[in-house]
Amino acid sequence: MRPPHPPLWHVCLAAGHHTGVVNADVSGGGQLDARCVWIVDGGPRAPRRLPPGEPSCVIAVDRGLAHTLQLGLRPHVVVGDFDSVDAAMLERTRDQWPDLVVQRHDRHKAHSDLDLALSFAWGLDPAEIVLLGGGGGRLDHMMISVTMLARPYYAALPLAAYIGASVVRAATAGFRLQLPIDDGNLLTLLAVGGTASLHTSGLRWNLTGATPLASGASLGLSNELTEPEAHVRVQAGTVLAIQTHGKPLP
Repeated sequence: MRPPHPPLWHVCLAAGHHTGVVNADVSGGGQLDARCVWIVDGGPRAPRRLPPGEPSCVIAVDRGLAHTLQLGLRPHVVVGDFDSVDAAMLERTRDQWPDLVVQRHDRHKAHSDLDLALSFAWGLDPAEIVLLGGGGGRLDHMMISVTMLARPYYAALPLAAYIGASVVRAATAGFRLQLPIDDGNLLTLLAVGGTASLHTSGLRWNLTGATPLASGASLGLSNELTEPEAHVRVQAGTVLAIQTHGKPLP
C-alpha cells in the first residue's frame, strides 16, 4: 500500500509519473531509476556497512557526497543546504556527471537534510530504499534521524537503514518485518509514539499482543534471533527494529 505523502513532499518531489523511472525537474538531471535507491547520509563518519547488491540511484545528503565518492559510488542526486559540502568537490562532480540532480535548500529551512532526502526518495516511488550512515556525531542528530524512520509515511516504505554497526527497520500497524540473522543476531524492538502491540517469531523471547510494548520501554531490549529469519507483525502502533551483531546472550 502506498503510504500517505510526507508534508514536505511538494519541495522534494521529482516531477513525472511514479513508476520505476522518473524524470527529475530540479537543477540538472535526466532519468532516475528508482528500483533500488541508496541514500548516503552526511554525518561525520562514512558508512561502515554496505548491503549486498548494487544501487540503481544514489542520493547524497550534503556532506554525504564526500562519503559517496569515498565508497566508489556514482551520485545521481545531491540534497541539502550545502553547509558541509566542499564547493570544489561539488563542481568536479557536476563536471564528471553533468546529469547530476542538485537540490539546494536554504540554511534556515524547517527540515533536516536527511528528511528532505527521504522525501525526495519517497517521490520516486522506489521499490527499495537503503539508508547508509556512519553513526557518531551529535546525539540529537542521531536520535532525530533514527526516530524519523518511524513516521507513518516512512515506516510504510521498504526501507532499511545501515547506521554504524546496526541495521534499523520500522513498521507500523498492519505491516510485517522480515529480519534476516545476517543483519544481526541481537534485536531491540522499540515502540515509538505510543504503546505498540506486536507478534514475533524466531526470537529467544517472543512477544504477543497480550504483552504490550510501551513507548520507550526496555522490554524489547537485547532479544536474540534463534532462526535464520525472525518475523515481527505489528498489530497496533509503530515499532523500530534494531539489529546488531554480538555475542550470544547467556
